[in-house]
Amino acid sequence: MHWLARTLLRENDMSFATVVDRVRKDFVEMPEMELTLPQAVRLWSLGMDDCRYVIDSLVDAGFLAWTPKRTVVRKGRDPLGRQDIQTTDISVPVTKRYNKSV
Repeated sequence: MHWLARTLLRENDMSFATVVDRVRKDFVEMPEMELTLPQAVRLWSLGMDDCRYVIDSLVDAGFLAWTPKRTVVRKGRDPLGRQDIQTTDISVPVTKRYNKSV
């Protein structure tokens, strides 16, 4: 387990996946949100390194993007404020369970 995930589990009783999901949901609920890293740290009550790791994970997944202004935005948002047509989900491995009952 990554050190960040262990830290988050121990200090906040939240898993890394829970924090990532919380950040993703905030950007889904507010698609025009644009944050600097210090603003994100304050919004989600995370340390600077932890917050950067969470954001970078969502950037790597293609959900968020860093702008030239050094802010983070939801990728695929419409700059004219129209409803997003494109949605991006973070893939999560699913264990297939076969129902053996008849």
